[in-house]
Amino acid sequence: MTQLADYMPILNRQMAKGDYLPHYHEREITQPVDLCDEKGGLNPDAVGWSRSPLIRANLTGHWPRKKKWNMWNWISPEFVFSTTLADIDYAAFCSMSFTDFKTGEHLSRMSLTFPHGFEMPEHVERSVSFEGRDMAYSNVHRDGGMKVDFSGQAKTGEKILADFLVQKPEGHESLDIVVPWSSERFQMNSKHNTLPCEGQVTVGGRRYVMDPAECHGVLDFGRGMWPYRSFWNWGVCTGVQDGDLIGVNMGAKWTTGTGSNENGICVNGRLYKVMEDLRWSYDPSDWMKPWRVRSNHSDTIDLTLHPIVVNSSQLNLGVIRTGGACPFGHWRGTIRFDGNTVEIDGLIGWVEEFAHRW
Repeated sequence: MTQLADYMPILNRQMAKGDYLPHYHEREITQPVDLCDEKGGLNPDAVGWSRSPLIRANLTGHWPRKKKWNMWNWISPEFVFSTTLADIDYAAFCSMSFTDFKTGEHLSRMSLTFPHGFEMPEHVERSVSFEGRDMAYSNVHRDGGMKVDFSGQAKTGEKILADFLVQKPEGHESLDIVVPWSSERFQMNSKHNTLPCEGQVTVGGRRYVMDPAECHGVLDFGRGMWPYRSFWNWGVCTGVQDGDLIGVNMGAKWTTGTGSNENGICVNGRLYKVMEDLRWSYDPSDWMKPWRVRSNHSDTIDLTLHPIVVNSSQLNLGVIRTGGACPFGHWRGTIRFDGNTVEIDGLIGWVEEFAHRW
């Protein structure tokens, strides 16, 4: 049995220094396991990563530290349609946004409800739904994929409708991780990318076609016990390059010093775990400048995002505060996996910086 104490010296030393670990070994999980023990603390046997969603996020107690979300980006070279369903213990909401990359038009809406007003499943591939005054949203899992239906109205009045299928090719792997800050503060994430989408989104009467050859779904499924203050970077590169289906997931800061990360490369449905922290270089005074993300130790990732549009948000309620920026754009650079080097030239994706007091 893994002992959480094995991870704590690394965590305490590195977090105190604000430093990063250049390279480390993460344990691969191959059997189903519970995230929490019988007291609601971290189960040490859940710490590691897996190629499929093997972890049951059986969170309990510890109010108001429990944070649960299902966040999807369905992205193509022309647009991105996003939804987030979240329960953060003292509040719950469903949010939607749509961005047209050609015109720069950005539409959004959030519908708040009481905590625990809808089910947030313990397992990743489970159906979810939301019914509110401003929007209705459902993801229904079925053999081979997930049916998505959405109807709502943006804050500016435009009606938004979505009706499409997210395909799940057989054997397509995901990046599943558990990050341990302590025995009572930890996070489980399941990152899925390059899932072909087929259908349409209608925005104010304008129809946007989801072509499965170039429109892909990206899921961030999160369940954990979070500290009051948190800060992170997240980046995704996704698309088809020279006939290969490529997805890259990159993170930083929130995993610093834990011996775990959310860095991985998925090529044609096969995951290659990147077991080192990444260096992020960008200018927070100008989000439209290029963002470079690279792995110094292995040269596995060296990618630069050239933004075409930036979405930003801020919420300040005193004790509760959240905000950040998310540029979307085109990636260029190289990735290396299993002895192969691939040049990335113009794949769509995004980066973000967010800070929370929650």
